[in-house]
Amino acid sequence: MFKNLLRIGFNLSLFNTTYVLCQSIKDDKLPHYHFLNEQDLNKLLRKHQNLSIIDRSYTEHILSIIRDVETDTVEFRKNSDRLIRILIEQAISQIEKKKHVKKSPLGYYDAHEVKFEDEEICFVSILRSGNAFLFEGLKAVSGASIGQILIQRNEDTALPSYLFQKLPSNIKEQQVILMDPMLATGNSATLALRILKNQGVKQENITFLTLVSCEQGIEKLFREFPKMKIITAQVDPILLKDFNYLAPGIGNFGDRYFGTVKKSQQSSQQQ
Repeated sequence: MFKNLLRIGFNLSLFNTTYVLCQSIKDDKLPHYHFLNEQDLNKLLRKHQNLSIIDRSYTEHILSIIRDVETDTVEFRKNSDRLIRILIEQAISQIEKKKHVKKSPLGYYDAHEVKFEDEEICFVSILRSGNAFLFEGLKAVSGASIGQILIQRNEDTALPSYLFQKLPSNIKEQQVILMDPMLATGNSATLALRILKNQGVKQENITFLTLVSCEQGIEKLFREFPKMKIITAQVDPILLKDFNYLAPGIGNFGDRYFGTVKKSQQSSQQQ
């Protein structure tokens, strides 16, 4: 398996000018992945006008903790929540604002507030990992409604299977924040977006939040839904095609966040 990983790491190019570098770490013979530089990130942002990547000065410390295989459930959950809150606030900042005059203790000022009431915003989680976003989401927008879509990934084919949905009856009139911590192949997110489309939700009213993504997943979503918005904390340098794992990745986010995997098993699990 190591030879396959190393071969993929050396041969796969995400950008015309940038190759992912992998080097063997002598102690455990795992590849060493190097993140995209600012030039490549800016190139990706120019290519996709509706893509937002959180400034790494806000995220690199937190991501370094949650990526670490030695991070326990308590620290993983705490730092994931910190990162999720940053994404939530970024999503809210991109919702249309209304301008009006309000009064402070010292005088009047021009206020710029979200145009929509809490009830006009809907958080939709792709189960189960997307539920990790709800705690911070409801702290920011306490009156928002919640929708859920259960999609099961076939580990052999990496293809998604739809199992269940529960969405507000008026979702087509709402601003929808779709949430899933990992964007790898983009298959599950694409299926969820098709479900929202079938419910009458307009692309321009959807913002997809993900902690870690890759170029292939981003390309796939924008190819079918060019008017939606994507906000991610970091773009990983490589998608291992033989396994459909992000690298360096986080591992199985759901198991690590919800505490359903032992620490000793984390190094062998990916999402």
